[in-house]
Amino acid sequence: MTLLQARISHWAFWEDRNDHAVLKSGTSGHIAVPIDDMNNANLARSLKPAWRRRLDLYGRAAAEVLGHTICDGDNPHIVFASRHGNIDRTLKLLHQVATNETLSPADFSMSVHNALVGVASINWSITQSHTAISAGNDSLIAALTETLCQLTSEDGPVILCYVDLPLPDIYQDQDPDDISGTALAIRFDQPTATDGKMFWFDPIPDHDPAPMPHRQARAIAACLDASSKTGLHLPGKTGGWIMQSNG
Repeated sequence: MTLLQARISHWAFWEDRNDHAVLKSGTSGHIAVPIDDMNNANLARSLKPAWRRRLDLYGRAAAEVLGHTICDGDNPHIVFASRHGNIDRTLKLLHQVATNETLSPADFSMSVHNALVGVASINWSITQSHTAISAGNDSLIAALTETLCQLTSEDGPVILCYVDLPLPDIYQDQDPDDISGTALAIRFDQPTATDGKMFWFDPIPDHDPAPMPHRQARAIAACLDASSKTGLHLPGKTGGWIMQSNG
């Protein structure tokens, strides 16, 4: 199979491990510099205040990384992915139903899986299509596959945005011990674009069980930061990719 090619000009990665929230973002030809204390209060400052107030940590983390990959006058396609979506809001709604409380309209509207992309589209005046993906532990790999496929059929850039937070306490036994709050956004441009580093993507067979997506997001960010020529293996339950740059 012919390798798929893309240029990556902008990326951002946010992670909250052991209450230490750090943001790293990079552009072509520039070294990423970590920014500490990127907690809920400091995230998503690029959003208009009216929209920012509607977002919790989940939405602000996603908006923060997404904002680092959107350029002035941009109109990109967006592929948005998450294992569970904003499960904290969903769990809150379920509790309100179980206790016969009035449902919160704000929580209801923002609990929709792709609600954040709707907010982003309004904030940045994006009119192109977006795709929402939830595929369990394959969510990030499925989003990468969708992004690469869209890049072969669309003229403009495609931005992959992945976000997940640790599950609430009631579901905590379903998460691994090293789970972390994670948000990753990558801007994929056509291989003919003049800006950005060229990457090749080679499909690989399926792998069961699929690695946890927060670990894969961490590995992708490390690869983008180092611009390593060594191929990064990104297996998934329904197939995966080897990601490699030209150095």
